[in-house]
Amino acid sequence: MSEEESRIRGELCRIGKRLYERHLTSGAGGSISARTSKNEVLIKPSGFSLADMMPEHVVKLNLKGEVLEGKYPPSSDAPWHLMIYERRPEVNAIVHAHPPICGGFACAGISLDIPTFTEVIIQIGRIPLMDYATPTTMDYAKIVAESLKDANALLMKNHGAITLGVNLEQAFQRMELLEDFARMVLIAKILGGPILLPPEETFKLRSLESEKWRMKIVEELYR
Repeated sequence: MSEEESRIRGELCRIGKRLYERHLTSGAGGSISARTSKNEVLIKPSGFSLADMMPEHVVKLNLKGEVLEGKYPPSSDAPWHLMIYERRPEVNAIVHAHPPICGGFACAGISLDIPTFTEVIIQIGRIPLMDYATPTTMDYAKIVAESLKDANALLMKNHGAITLGVNLEQAFQRMELLEDFARMVLIAKILGGPILLPPEETFKLRSLESEKWRMKIVEELYR
């Protein structure tokens, strides 16, 4: 095993524990993965809690879905993880969790694609709301991958959320920010409703060149 692969296995476990400890998922829910090369991916095994996952539990796959290394079956979410990596070469990490407030919006079928909080617009961008589909099916995997073809976050009706990143740290931070944003929107609704930024300001925020170097800095910090 290469030093880089060993590092990524450890990072998967570290991020998994942070997701669990911050109540962004529970039980054996959620899945997490990262590229080790252009065509190879490390992913959480099926049935494991992210709180208990150890480096030796992690499963290595190629983009065809063939198990290259691992004693346990890969997460049932593996098909859509692999489809995203195949379609989005700039994505190196994926986090899927069941954060409770995001989950509340998902179960209510209420979109979080609301241009009201600058950090979300800059750091995440669009947040599509995916129509319900039966989990673990290939049709489901195709819908997930298609929904994320030009977005870095996804809210799934009656399910949870997915965030993407250039690395695991960025994917995790986006999930954490998404859940905080859901809490803000809920509070804003209680207070009379969120105030939306004008379209020209939203476009300006999403077009910021600073995001390019921001992503590069994050990638270097957590390499």
